[in-house]
Amino acid sequence: MIPAAVLDDYLDELLVPAPAVAAAPPPAAVPAPVAAASIPALPPRLVPVAAPAVPPRAVPGPVAGSVAAAADDGALPHRRAADRSSRWLRLRCAGQAYGLELLKVQEVVLPTPLLPLRGTPPAMLGVMNLRGQVVPVMDLGVHLGQAAQPGTAATRIVVLEEKGETLGLRVSAVEDVVNLTDQQVEAPDNTRAGRIHSDLFRGIARQSGDPVVLLDASRLLAPAGATA
Repeated sequence: MIPAAVLDDYLDELLVPAPAVAAAPPPAAVPAPVAAASIPALPPRLVPVAAPAVPPRAVPGPVAGSVAAAADDGALPHRRAADRSSRWLRLRCAGQAYGLELLKVQEVVLPTPLLPLRGTPPAMLGVMNLRGQVVPVMDLGVHLGQAAQPGTAATRIVVLEEKGETLGLRVSAVEDVVNLTDQQVEAPDNTRAGRIHSDLFRGIARQSGDPVVLLDASRLLAPAGATA
């Protein structure tokens, strides 16, 4: 026979409930395949496209526009003639104002002792030494038909130079330099001075003051004009 103690232990073990075993999770549901037709189409990838180059707008310049406008109305030649100007040295012989083109004037100097020359016209005063250069000097007023004037503190000698020819002109005074346009110069054909010395006079300039007789420096520098 089995002892009672062993039998009790055996019965106790049978009466103890077995530990609960966790139930395994059900397998994950596999999604059913989706038909390709039900997938919405993705939009195409946007690729930036370079904008076409816009040519710069042609804007007429002010010079081109003004020239074209002037050419259309025929005012360009007149305007150019009005804009042309030259510079003149204004001087005086006695009471008359004269002008010499500044481009032909080498310098203006104070009176200096002169060496007289024989057999020369009354207007030719002699020669002077200008820094080692022998320059003939002529009384411009006498050469233009005026009476000889005494020297004063304002007396000057204007030295002309062109193409190697040099001549000094004794004048009563040197005033200033003026700008003259073509429209300010009147032809000397109908003037009294023009009829007397038409080969020496280039015109008459009429400004706010007295009329200025413009002289031809090239003719004054000519050998025949310098000794006449």
